[in-house]
Amino acid sequence: MRIAIIDDERPSRSELKHLILQTLPDAEIDEADSGAGAVELVSGKKRYDALFVDVHLGDMEGTTLSLMLKKLQPHAQIVFATAYDAYAVKAFEIDAADYIVKPFDPKRVAQALAKIQGRLAPSCAPEPPKGEAALGKLSILCEKRMVLVDIPSIAYIETDTRSCVLHTKDGDYTSAQPLGYFEKKLVPAGFFRSHKSYLINLEYVTEIYPWFNGMLCVKLRGYENENLPVSRKNVKSLKEIFEG
Repeated sequence: MRIAIIDDERPSRSELKHLILQTLPDAEIDEADSGAGAVELVSGKKRYDALFVDVHLGDMEGTTLSLMLKKLQPHAQIVFATAYDAYAVKAFEIDAADYIVKPFDPKRVAQALAKIQGRLAPSCAPEPPKGEAALGKLSILCEKRMVLVDIPSIAYIETDTRSCVLHTKDGDYTSAQPLGYFEKKLVPAGFFRSHKSYLINLEYVTEIYPWFNGMLCVKLRGYENENLPVSRKNVKSLKEIFEG
């Protein structure tokens, strides 16, 4: 993975570079100490997969810079580095992959990298084991580990934008990979994106009933106490599946 770290403080750049290399030892990492330097760097021939951008740079705001960099390299995923949680909303408004708060937490850096890999799949994501689909297995990134989960054991997956939780008969698994990654893998295996935050295994559906605002609600076998929503735009598709 090719990464650029953009921060006007050398200690922060060095610390972040060290943490990235702990998770991705083969990563190619370049650095820039200003917004102008970042524009010059990203304007070159090298194609970057990820850009770690400090929110407060000496010559411009990181949020402004990120929009400029995305125009130069739309493929690159942005991760904001900030000392304040308040910038999280702004980060997601411009479709940043993630944001990490200083001082850096090694676990959060690893989660951000996993999100980037998921967004870049299949070109940069870790390749799944050969025969994964044939074996009925799904590979997921849990912190720094790759875990193989039996696909039939997965009842549903939910996301809170930061991470996904896979609810299975064998327990729950948390992964920083985005829900879109799991949707792409699991829809051919009988899963349905019922809502922007939920992906359900249709084999587990036991009840479907009306909910508020034209939505539906589903109950799943083994999760009878959970009310899983079906958004209005997905109601017709779900009805067609079960009603033919």
